[in-house]
Amino acid sequence: MKPDYDEEYTYVFHSPGLEPWLVGLLKSIKPRAVLDIGCGLGFWGLVLKGYLGIAHVIGVDVDPSKVEFARSLGIYDELYVSDIRFFEYPGDLDAVLAVESLHGILNVELLDRLEGLVRKGGLVILTLPELPKKFRVIDLTKRGYRVYRYLLRGFILVRSDGCEVLTAPGSMWRLFGLILSILGPLLRLAGYLIAHKVV
Repeated sequence: MKPDYDEEYTYVFHSPGLEPWLVGLLKSIKPRAVLDIGCGLGFWGLVLKGYLGIAHVIGVDVDPSKVEFARSLGIYDELYVSDIRFFEYPGDLDAVLAVESLHGILNVELLDRLEGLVRKGGLVILTLPELPKKFRVIDLTKRGYRVYRYLLRGFILVRSDGCEVLTAPGSMWRLFGLILSILGPLLRLAGYLIAHKVV
């Protein structure tokens, strides 16, 4: 039986420019314990532990060979081979981070599971190259997520309801952001999807 996730997808680095924005979100809540979903070879473990200095970093991935490699780095405090849909973790986490790992399986039940792993006031962060066909941006916004489209290698973030545009510094980008804020509701913007919610 073919798995319902793309086995080849995680062998390629897909997120140019996302890192500073996600690090900023994590810094805003000063997490002590973070779950890295789809930890892969350990890139986000390096960022979480090495750059942010997070005290307790947990990784989970469906691929045993990737978990073994991540284990060899000695970064994660805990590592698990598991499908996140069936993963149980005893204890409150300050943040759950899923960078490009849930694009084939995201649904309401999985969001309930992720939100249940995070303590009150904690953060759930999702980045996806696309949403599953039966799931819509409005399903996320109704649950309290702030949802952005990420365009132009991290220079432009456009809130999906058209209310907010975050751009890189500079007058050209501000002008481009203003145009997008006006046209945003009329356009079906392509690009990565970034969603976050304080639980």
